[in-house]
Amino acid sequence: MNKNAQRAIAYFANFVLLFSGVIAALISAACDYTPKPFFFDSTDVLLIIVLCFLAVFVLVEIVSVFKISDSTFHTVLTSLALFCYIFFSDDFVNLLRNTDAPTYLAQLFDSIQFGFFELLTLSLVYFWNYTYALSLKKRHAICLMVGAALCFAAYVGLYFVDLQLVGYFAYWIELCAVLLVQYREVYRNGKTDFSFFVTDTLLQAVLGLSLVETLCNARLIHSSAVGYASFYGLVCIVIFFLIYVAFAMRTDREALKASKYKLQYETVKSEALRAQIKPHFVFNSLAVIQSLYHKSLADGDKATNLFSKHLRANVEAVNTDLIPFERELDNIQVYIDLENMRQEHPFNVIFDVDYTDFEIPVLSLQPYIENAIRYSRINEKPDGYIKISSVRTDEDILLEISDNGVGFDTASISDKSCGIRNSHERFSMLMGVEPQIYSKQGEGTVVTLHIPFAKESQ
Repeated sequence: MNKNAQRAIAYFANFVLLFSGVIAALISAACDYTPKPFFFDSTDVLLIIVLCFLAVFVLVEIVSVFKISDSTFHTVLTSLALFCYIFFSDDFVNLLRNTDAPTYLAQLFDSIQFGFFELLTLSLVYFWNYTYALSLKKRHAICLMVGAALCFAAYVGLYFVDLQLVGYFAYWIELCAVLLVQYREVYRNGKTDFSFFVTDTLLQAVLGLSLVETLCNARLIHSSAVGYASFYGLVCIVIFFLIYVAFAMRTDREALKASKYKLQYETVKSEALRAQIKPHFVFNSLAVIQSLYHKSLADGDKATNLFSKHLRANVEAVNTDLIPFERELDNIQVYIDLENMRQEHPFNVIFDVDYTDFEIPVLSLQPYIENAIRYSRINEKPDGYIKISSVRTDEDILLEISDNGVGFDTASISDKSCGIRNSHERFSMLMGVEPQIYSKQGEGTVVTLHIPFAKESQ
């Protein structure tokens, strides 16, 4: 189902839940008839069932906070406030009246219920702000809470002179203003998903219940408010089940995605390691080592030590994803030294490193160095060089590999170097970094990586 269809269904469901109670109360007042809730003879049985389910939801949310990282105190507060809101509803007051409870309890419960109504709607506002990273600033949040407290005080203070609607609608105006801002942020940023639509429907059910009960109790509608809390409570239970189903489906999708990611990464990593140890490089290095031993035992030992370090780095990479940048520089230095052993004109490598406190994928820079050695022809120029630089900026860590060689057509990378493609993929998968290669024939090449601070070495 596409987003437009989801949005249309959500709008229709919200409209029905917001105004169905008021419409039913108006019809009931006009016809002087109070319908029974489904197949129950009274609201008492249905109310008890609803409260039992809501109590279970509260316990589930409390346990989830300690067991599931996605759960927050917002979801606990929402379920708890909903339970208390239904508990102090007119349906429960009616149940107490049937047990000869004092009449003043109705007024007390109504005031307490409005307090939980505010708490419930505030929890949903903050849940969206937390979940969808909306722009509810701290000062706005404080104003919202202070305004809610003042509206509650006005509701209670004006209750006994039948002006409690002033406090009620003052809170509605404040709440609607905040909701409009949040809805705009959610839709503008394209963050709407099934969870948002369902929780929005939950809010509309709560608003619908509060609206019909307040209008009936204020005698603006001459009908009893009994029965609506049980009905809306049952609707909220269904919505909670949908939320849990959506959470379970999302968890399954994420688990499947993680499994596919792991398989894809292991494939990329395996290809990377196979690409790093190239047969011709190994054979050439062994041939150079053998030649050096004939000339000088010390030079042969030095070359053998370098080759051993190079192989060790490749073997260790099998069980390593990220390594400190300094270790990667050591690996590059070993690789350069091995290459220079068999070059008539050694490569000039400049390390212009100002910042090293971060990690990168193991052996991820070697393909760029190898590409520069193979195609830049820098050893044919008296001032040719390969430069590796790193610096911390205000926004991120800038890592660059550059040379002043002959340059090349970057469109041919996919056909020329599987090593570069593999490094690109590992940077992207492990760090969310997309390397950029800039090259102009006759002027050289620059590989640029912007590494976010969140990926720094701890």
